[in-house]
Amino acid sequence: MSDHRLPLLWLCGPSGAGKSSAGWEIFAQLSRSGVRTAFVDGDQIGLCMPLPEDRAHRLRARNLAAMWPNLRLAGARCVVLSGFVHASEEVGEYTRLLPDAALTVCRLRVDPGELKDRFLGRGWRPDLLAEAVADAEALERTDFADVCVDTGGLTVAEAATLVRARTGLTEPACPPDGSGALVPSGPVLDPAPVLWVSGATATGKSTAGYEVFSRLVRSGVPAAYADLKQIGALRPGTGDDPAGHLLKARNLAAVWSGHLAAGARCLVVSGDADRDETVRRYAELLPAAALTVARLHASPATLAERVARRGGGGGPALPGDELKGLGPAALRQVAERAAADAAALDREGAGDMRVDTDGRSAEEVAEHILTTWPDHPERA
Repeated sequence: MSDHRLPLLWLCGPSGAGKSSAGWEIFAQLSRSGVRTAFVDGDQIGLCMPLPEDRAHRLRARNLAAMWPNLRLAGARCVVLSGFVHASEEVGEYTRLLPDAALTVCRLRVDPGELKDRFLGRGWRPDLLAEAVADAEALERTDFADVCVDTGGLTVAEAATLVRARTGLTEPACPPDGSGALVPSGPVLDPAPVLWVSGATATGKSTAGYEVFSRLVRSGVPAAYADLKQIGALRPGTGDDPAGHLLKARNLAAVWSGHLAAGARCLVVSGDADRDETVRRYAELLPAAALTVARLHASPATLAERVARRGGGGGPALPGDELKGLGPAALRQVAERAAADAAALDREGAGDMRVDTDGRSAEEVAEHILTTWPDHPERA
């Protein structure tokens, strides 16, 4: 074990306080300055259902602890975590499993009026507004956080800068020492179905993948979901793993082990699978998985329309969407690259299944995948 404790900044607060946005901005600021930083969204490492509410933090803590040695091996000097937490007992679930983390918990807050405006402005699940306001009021009565920062009236960049100033997170001193060993996923007697939803940019892999996961859960299948981009965010990249696939594969194996222990029967993954070699790298770390790659395809016109929509803020609200806010010229370049990538994947016959998404909603794409997936757990 290294003598150096790895800084871990945990941004918490009610929905709408800006914890994911500010967390990603801090990650971006540090990485731009040359500090190799990792970002972890707590929700993204705990997507396993059904799961009793009192076990949510236990699963997230276990999965973060399993990812921790991988982040150290990749040379991370700092980890930024965003996610809800309500009490010191919940924080303790993590600190018990991360003895070499220098943890700072920063609670973000905002006045009720602005919180309501932010929540409704997202256009997603307005029915949860009352719950968010009640959550904010309850958090105001707590004292478990090390620092509390009011983000009212601030841009995302201003909030991130203020958090860094209040927490002292400027230039983390922990050097990339490469300490720690990989955490094996443990023996699995029977191969478990794993569906990897892939495709070029803007084919809708994250949206369709999450819809497949949701449908499995609604049908009574204990299932887990992972977005590769959300479990392997590390910048600057390393010379031997520029695309981050090795770190993502290791983290996927670590998180999947936790989901299996929590009772999941299958895993849905969304993310890039650009070459057969990439898929093999993941498969080697998931040796007991019955892996099926469903490659989504879309025409150049459809890709251009979807890229433009995401540039305007449409699509799922995930931290780090690099299309959001780009100008028309930059978005056209992204769409052209996506069309070229889609054509190349088509020529190579990539994936086990090809799913055309033109003119189809995410629900229709998910339905098609589920009816053609050979290892669908309900048919296993």
